Amino acid sequence: MKKNLSNNMKRVAAGLCVVMMISGAVPVGVIGGVAAINASADTQYVYTPPVISYLKGDKAVKLSWNEIEGAERYAIAGYINGEWKMLDRTEDTTYILSGLTANTEYRVSVIPMLNGKYVKDFSNSIVVTPKPVYPKLISIQYNKTYHQFRLSWSKIPNAECYGVAVYLAGKWKIIDQNISANTTTYTSPKLRPGKSYKMMIGAKVNGKWDLTNVNSRSFTVTVK
Repeated sequence: MKKNLSNNMKRVAAGLCVVMMISGAVPVGVIGGVAAINASADTQYVYTPPVISYLKGDKAVKLSWNEIEGAERYAIAGYINGEWKMLDRTEDTTYILSGLTANTEYRVSVIPMLNGKYVKDFSNSIVVTPKPVYPKLISIQYNKTYHQFRLSWSKIPNAECYGVAVYLAGKWKIIDQNISANTTTYTSPKLRPGKSYKMMIGAKVNGKWDLTNVNSRSFTVTVK
């Protein structure tokens, strides 16, 4: 009797499974599990690193970034010798990175601390550089016998070479762009006495000639 009852229960259970498969029904426990997983996926926090911008300063840059919800503080990191290193920490969303060398590029990142741990995602890194330093005219020496002049200027960091330009017919014309980085003088050829020239000294840094603020950097030479 018990054996027949057991067999009957098995047949009923098997039939129930077939009905459920045909009708598309799913056990309540499974439905609850799927709902819980979907709810978790919908509310899962997706981290987005802060967006960084910066302003150039004298041997410094001012970093700014958007606030990250829940951030306890932020770390400023620099890419040095092939690896990321923590430079400083702050609770603000701005930071002045000082002690930099002019005409030098630096890769930096800002990462937040969330739940007591820093999120080491450096994908938001940017390259920054402080205000450039230009070659400054130190002196002009004149040779009245040969009607020449000699320019001397200050050496600047990371200069690959120097160049001298003159303003002629409404345009700047480079008259020498292959002056060694170790040379900070230029001697003109023989020129006509009394003739004046508007000139400028430039430097190539990181493969580029810096020609910003040309007017404020120019000077006038009058041949004697």
